[in-house]
Amino acid sequence: MKQTISKVLATIVSLAMIAALASCAGKNDKVSGSDADAPKTQVTTTVNVGALIGPTGVSMAKLAAQEKTFAEAYSDDSSEYVNTYKTVFAEEPTQMVAMLSSGEADVVCVPTNLAAKLYKVTTGNVKVAAVSTLGVLYFIDTSGEVSSVADLEGKTIYAPSTVQGSNPEYILNYLIEKNGVNAKVNFDFTVDELTAKIVKGDVQTIMVPEPKATAIKGQLKKNEKTFTVTNVQEEWNKVCDTTIAQGVVVVRADWLKDNEGAFKTFLNDFAASTDAAVNDTEAVAADVVSLGIIPNEALAKTAMPGCNLVCKTGDEMKQSVSNFLDVLLAADPQSVGGAVPDDAFYYLG
Repeated sequence: MKQTISKVLATIVSLAMIAALASCAGKNDKVSGSDADAPKTQVTTTVNVGALIGPTGVSMAKLAAQEKTFAEAYSDDSSEYVNTYKTVFAEEPTQMVAMLSSGEADVVCVPTNLAAKLYKVTTGNVKVAAVSTLGVLYFIDTSGEVSSVADLEGKTIYAPSTVQGSNPEYILNYLIEKNGVNAKVNFDFTVDELTAKIVKGDVQTIMVPEPKATAIKGQLKKNEKTFTVTNVQEEWNKVCDTTIAQGVVVVRADWLKDNEGAFKTFLNDFAASTDAAVNDTEAVAADVVSLGIIPNEALAKTAMPGCNLVCKTGDEMKQSVSNFLDVLLAADPQSVGGAVPDDAFYYLG
């Protein structure tokens, strides 16, 4: 009997010890959870952004309209990075260069070949972080004779003076050379002048980017003119395996060094802004108009799908940009400043 009582007591004591240990373990787990859930310091940064009136501006529209972080804020072990945005839209890439060089802008959208030139002239003080636009160029012809680059033989192609020395000029020259056609290129007129001339019949074949291409098509329809449209990107793909990476997002390296968390949040917001422009055209069109990027909503809604907006980052961005710059280098070394940038040119996150 005594032995039985002793065994019972021993069992009770053992159970009590197990319960005590379980209780301690529970308390320790709770403490660890509290440490993990400790609030992070919120770091707020004002990011000065520059974009061009055109496709790159469209991709920035929601970001500019929101004026603050609206996607996922980047966090590290101790901090969460939340941004406010001041965005300036300009007509010319040279304005983006001036803003970046003066420190007025931290992040800008520029043509890809211009980014390569900036890397050289700033001794590496810019990094490319995202591809923002693929090809956005179109031939519009009223002669009834052009449906491909091969049909440009013997013709004069008019392109806006604003694209001379930038990606569109090199893309056009590359296509002419690869197709072996004898065509002349004229950059003497602005887009508005070209619109008036093609409607009047003074010129027949032009190459223009979106959203101007859609605006010109609208004017031709209004004046009951017949015309053909040739997608330059499709013509490029016939003679080149490399995709056109026409526009990129670049960041000042000296600013990035002290603000990498803020820049990572910017990239999240930029990706969300681009996605909205591609998949929520109805809503973003209003922002595009209010920001002065495209004159009216009807035009914006029609032109935005042709702007070929993307947000390629990381290794995919590097591959796309480096391949495109290699093509430009082979076609005209001066198009990229004489040499393709080294690996330090790329911000991979």
